[in-house]
Amino acid sequence: MEKTSHGRSLRVGHAEVELLQTQQHEFIGLGRVKVGGVPLRNAAEPITLRLDTPDGILYTRMIIAKVKPAADRIEIFLRATGLPWERGEYHDDYAQAVLWLQSQKRSIVDRLTLVLSPVSLEVGGRRWTGFSYAFAFASPSRKIHRLLTHATWEIGGRITGNTVLNQGQCNMPVYRGAKNKLFTTACLRTLDQYGKPQGNSFQLGPRAGLIQGFDFQHSRQGALWQWWPKFESISSLIESPPGSDVLHVIDEYRFELSRRARTTPKWVLFTPGHLAEHEARDLWWDCFNHAYGNIRKQFHVAPTTVQTEAWLTYDTILNGRRSSGCNGWQVTIDKHFTGKRDRLRLSFAGVDVDHAEVMYAMADHLLPRLAKQGIRRFGPEVMSESDVTVFGMKRKLEDGPHGDLHCASTCGTHRFFPSEFWGGIKGWRYLYRKAKALGMDLGHWFAPHFSPRSPLYREHPAYQMIDALGLPAGGGYSFQTIVAGDWNTGLRQAVFADLKRWKEEGGLDFLFVDSYSNLGLLPMNYNARMRTNYAAFARLLADLQGIGIAAFEFECISPLGQARFGVTDLRGDLMERNRAVAGQNDFGWWVGEEDMAFNCWLMTTPRKRSAAELQQIQFRAMANRAFISFGGLHGTDHILPDWWVRLNHIYNQVVPHMQHRQLLPNRAGVRWTDGKTEILWLYRNQPLPAAAAGQVARVAASGLENLPASCRTLTGGQVYRIG
Repeated sequence: MEKTSHGRSLRVGHAEVELLQTQQHEFIGLGRVKVGGVPLRNAAEPITLRLDTPDGILYTRMIIAKVKPAADRIEIFLRATGLPWERGEYHDDYAQAVLWLQSQKRSIVDRLTLVLSPVSLEVGGRRWTGFSYAFAFASPSRKIHRLLTHATWEIGGRITGNTVLNQGQCNMPVYRGAKNKLFTTACLRTLDQYGKPQGNSFQLGPRAGLIQGFDFQHSRQGALWQWWPKFESISSLIESPPGSDVLHVIDEYRFELSRRARTTPKWVLFTPGHLAEHEARDLWWDCFNHAYGNIRKQFHVAPTTVQTEAWLTYDTILNGRRSSGCNGWQVTIDKHFTGKRDRLRLSFAGVDVDHAEVMYAMADHLLPRLAKQGIRRFGPEVMSESDVTVFGMKRKLEDGPHGDLHCASTCGTHRFFPSEFWGGIKGWRYLYRKAKALGMDLGHWFAPHFSPRSPLYREHPAYQMIDALGLPAGGGYSFQTIVAGDWNTGLRQAVFADLKRWKEEGGLDFLFVDSYSNLGLLPMNYNARMRTNYAAFARLLADLQGIGIAAFEFECISPLGQARFGVTDLRGDLMERNRAVAGQNDFGWWVGEEDMAFNCWLMTTPRKRSAAELQQIQFRAMANRAFISFGGLHGTDHILPDWWVRLNHIYNQVVPHMQHRQLLPNRAGVRWTDGKTEILWLYRNQPLPAAAAGQVARVAASGLENLPASCRTLTGGQVYRIG
């Protein structure tokens, strides 16, 4: 019998939500959504959910048992009917799904409740109203660890004409909705593999890492903001395929395997009224700070502010052979190794030094040079104990034909503590004291993974994350060269103890957390109730701030610190014949949209861009409390272009006052204030504010320059301080 559907309108505060069901009371989903009479989605695309158990139960039907209105919520009680599909979530060594033999073939029924609640908020000087939705699962015997919702959201019912603002590592930050244009947050293996089933490095990206932790779009009718006041492990895919006029938002909630599970409520908020582009960006910025500030408050983590920063660039020399690039020291396992106990040397800042003298050489020859050029943060690359420091000088034949295969890089961590190979804690202490004397902060690389040969894993196998195949979780990294850690175990305490000792004995100001999305947040431990790392790792960061490691940078977008990741300058209009570029992002997405790079430290090697253009990009990035590291503009000498040095010195003077941001109309510049002092980064000439006469100074690299009393126009390309 064909199922026909009908809708039931539910009033949830200022929101009108349509409940779709068949005549047999089967739940189809949520249809039309309006707030203040404005449609927020295409009613033809129901909001649906997907639910299963890891042992082969697939819930295929939801029957509405009861709709219970109350003053502060509407509860929709569902009977979830599960089909024993037998094909489970675990896999064998050949990636075949393990079958769960069911003696009873009949369907089973469990309880599911959809809760709708009215919500409202004041943010950015505007009133937001709407509703929240959440699901609660309960079963006497079956367990789940994930629940997926699939919705589309489009102000006015179509994405064309709307603008999506989504700061992500692998997606364009500004998507101006159009039916013929792709938008996706998927992390692709190469950019030309969209739509291919094996083209994804990972498709569902963590909201606390790869993808912005809230949703925001605006149109002529107003702005739509969706966020989670209580944040948990959530992975999402946001996508508008070519030819589509909707924006798909898929959220998968992940929790420990349990017979009772509840998703954290997602708030859907709308504020009406036309917004100019700069007003919409200001509103996004206010929502960014509110949502991320709430997450940091949840875990007691203080914010990190982008500073001028540099990391070590060097050449390596082994057996007289020089290799360039930041990964040069991996030649320690080069095929030309002679078997002699020759020592690795590094070359930078005009000196060649033995590996054990590297930190002393950085302190004496490099840090003074960087400080003079306005660099306030420095990271010396990986000085901790790793496969390289322990095994790097070994050959396979020296270990015997059945010995271990030493193939990992410095990312194959053994412990987070300075290795004697690089000079140990004594060398680090020397480097740290020189940095502080020069007014610089010193930090180090950190990651949520270790080498499988780490003593921590050998002594405590339960510290490893185990994937669905029963193997240590290494993500897309081949041959298990690195393995994600389970930070819910004693691993967190062991690493904290090492970092505490590092801080106390040597000094440590900040950490750069590498691979946070793919190896810190994505793995689920199939040996431990499918638990995730998000909350445990956030608690570690709070503990580290408690001992004085104040700032955190992430190879992703994170509410717990600043972003720091690489982008490829593809220059699509100037590409060579082969467009199959290995990479997951495009620097061109950010050029002209530098205000969306707030709180980001982007690394790129520019292609076919003039010095004037690069200077303009850096100026606009710094104007929005962001920073671009342009590879190729300096070598191992670490001598930056004059314009870059000038901007460093200007930024350092004004960043303490850059606390509340407002974009000027017509992309004329950016205004910041700390409540007393105003900072203006101007992109073009602007009239001097009448109230500011006599209080304005131009910020030069050497300091403040007071303007003459006759000045009536402020010049573009300059920075001004008022008050």
